This record gives sequence, structure tokens and C-alpha cells, in this order.
Amino acid sequence: MKSMIKILARYIGSAAGIALILLTLNIALLFFWLMAFQQENGYAYRVSEVAKGLQKQGNQYTLSETAKKAMNTRYEWGMLLNEQGRILWSMNLPKELFKNYTVPEVAGFTKWYLEDYPVYVWRHNDGLLVMGCPKGSIWKTDFQMPQKVMDKTLVWIPMMLSLNGLAAVLLALMFGMRLFRSFRLLADGIEQMAKKQAVELPANGILGDLAILLNQTSLQLQRQESALKKRDYARTSWIAGISHDIRTPLSMVMGYASQLEENVELSPSGREQASIIRKQSERIKTLVEDLNLASKLEYDMQPLDKSEMLLAPLVRKVLADFLNGGLPEIYSIDVQLDPSVGNIKISGDEKLLKRAVFNLIDNSVQHNPQGCDIKIMLYRQFSHFILSVADNGSGFSKEALKQLNQKEIPAGVPSHGLGLTIVRQIIKVHEGTVEFKNLPSGGCEAVLTLPC
Repeated sequence: MKSMIKILARYIGSAAGIALILLTLNIALLFFWLMAFQQENGYAYRVSEVAKGLQKQGNQYTLSETAKKAMNTRYEWGMLLNEQGRILWSMNLPKELFKNYTVPEVAGFTKWYLEDYPVYVWRHNDGLLVMGCPKGSIWKTDFQMPQKVMDKTLVWIPMMLSLNGLAAVLLALMFGMRLFRSFRLLADGIEQMAKKQAVELPANGILGDLAILLNQTSLQLQRQESALKKRDYARTSWIAGISHDIRTPLSMVMGYASQLEENVELSPSGREQASIIRKQSERIKTLVEDLNLASKLEYDMQPLDKSEMLLAPLVRKVLADFLNGGLPEIYSIDVQLDPSVGNIKISGDEKLLKRAVFNLIDNSVQHNPQGCDIKIMLYRQFSHFILSVADNGSGFSKEALKQLNQKEIPAGVPSHGLGLTIVRQIIKVHEGTVEFKNLPSGGCEAVLTLPC
């Protein structure tokens, strides 16, 4: 909505700016036109200058060079009338004009035309000088204005310009509001599409075509979303079914292998083989559980059972379960829990977070069969918990490190197994981050960041 208001403000501002530019341009054009008119009808070509250049020498009238230039440039003919209306001097006088004029006739053409010739007159020492322009060259009109109006011209002109500008802004606002309402509908529709909601906009108005396209796009996205949900549900259901079907016979294999492992009548090599069968079966069971959990987390089908909990006891419990499970002596675990995290709780799914910590420790054990030293640190940094699990083992390969630190969790089974992918998925649903890195002194480190 803020962006729409911003667009409307810019639209109105642009309209006002265009109106101001047009007004300035018109004033400039009027100014230049008046200047050009003034140059064309300049001072040198005024009838008064011709009158000054018309001098009587003896019984003859002569024109000065300046008056002749003005005569040839602007006027077609000229004549000088005495007080009785008789012609004293003339130049290029048309044949259809009279040689004598009465006072009413002089009064009639003085201001307008003489036989369609536009004329100008000027008081000469010997009478009245009449200068005629070519027919059709000058348009004369009688423009009169009350004096009180002319006295207020300097006030009225700025007022009229201001009213014109205000009218332009109001018109822009009126049309802009209409456009704004149409755009707001489209913006609401786009927001609904972003929330994966169905959009059905009215197809009328100036943006009706866009509304129709938006409705069609929304319908298509809804269909695709429905198809994707069906596919994801089918895939997750299939994996969950396979996992359930595998677990039942696998439990039987593990049970019988455990019985054979404890059967004293069986030879030592036979009990050793039974032990291997049990351990590998347990590994298959863990892989199946990982696959099922990763699938549910990937498609947001794993329900979260969040509650307030302390992280330090959670880490101790995972470590105790690990040690009670028979951790070989070639592995050592050092735990450092900062006292500042002791009483601060976190909102999370305890079962999933335990699984994340377990997977990190298990990753160090599984990828370092020759043994390693594992170090776990938990501390607080500003408004986050930092949980670090590091070892001095073989570290990550370049390919695995690049894959693990990708912004998006890649689909499929990564080269480093599902364990660390599940860690990333669990921390992601808790709005935290994970960083994997190799240590300069050897080994690797996983750093979990969780909001307090």
C-alpha cells in the first residue's frame, strides 16, 4: 500500500510539473513572438518616422533615405492630406483611391481600412500623413478594456495562473485516484498470490485486461500448487510406508541376531557374525528413520512439538545417551557449557533438537573410524545461543563443505549422508542457522546459531 501511495504522489507531482513546464514554455513562446513582432515592426518602420522624413522643399515634398526604406519595407503607398482633405503629396497611390476626402471619410478610415488597405495615420506639420499597407497583410481589431481591469492586471494574471495550476493538480488527483483504485486491486491480488491464496479480481475498469491475466495466473498457480502438494504427500506417504514395512522384518532380524550373539553354544566366529548382522541392521534402521524424518522436514509434514526448555541439560542428556551406548575408547568428548546459558530457555522441539546434537556427534564418530577428540561448546552471543561441535579428525571434503553450506538445502541424498542434512532442516524450522567449516589445525566444526 505504501508503494501505491508513493506512485500516486509521483503521478500528481509529475502532472503538476508538466503543467508548470507547459505554462513556462507558453510564456517563453509568447515573449519570443512579441520580440519578433517588435523587430519586424520596429521603431525604424513606424509611420511617425516616415512623417519626419517627409519634408517640403519649395513646392515639392521629398522623402529622406530612412523614410524611403520604411516606405519600401512596410508600406505599399502613402499620401499627405491637407486640412480640406486634398492630397498634397502621394507615392504609389492606387488608382481606385480618391484624390479628395471629406472629414467623415477621413474619420472612417483613420482607424481601420481604406478600400481594404490597412492604413496608419500620423499628424504632419502640413496635414495628415496616411500610409497604406498591402491588402490582407494586417488584421485590425478593436480591443478595449476597462481601466480598472487593466489596473488589476498584475494581480489577476498571477491569480489566474495559480488557479490553472491548482485545477491541473486537482484533475491529476481525480484521475490519479481512479487509477490508484485500479492498481490497488491488482496489488492486493499480487499479495494474495504471494500468500498462495486464490485471486478473483473484477475484470472491469481501465486495468480489466491485467485483472483477467492475474486471475488466470492465479488459477494456474493454484492448480500447480495442488499438484505439488499431491506429489509431495504421495512421496512422503510412500517413504513412510516403506519405512514401516522395512522396520518390522528388520526388528525380527535384529532380534534373532541378538539371540545368536548371546548363544553360548554357538562358536565364537558365529557369535561375531551375528554381532555384525545386528550392528548393520541397527545401521539400516537408523538410515530408514533418517530418510523418513528428512522427507517429512523437506515437505513441512513433520509436526513441531515446541515447548520452553533449557539447552544445557539437553546437551548433557544427549551426551549421556551417547556414552551409555558404548562409545569406543578411541573417542573422547570434552563439553564446555558457559554458565550464562544455564537459566535461559529456548522455544523448540526437544526431540528434534536432541536429534540434531546427536547427529553432529555421530558424524564425527562415523567419519573418523581411527578415533578423534570431540569438543562441544555452548555459549550465548548477544540474543543467540551458539552450539559448536568440533573434532580433530579428517574434516570435510571440498565437495561436501560446498554442499553443506549452500543457502538452500539441496534435494536428494548428499555426498556426506543424511545426518547433517537433517541437522540443517531441524535448525531451519527453529529459525536458526548452521555453518560447517574445516579447522586450520585439522578436523572440522559445525556451528549452530539459535535465537534465544
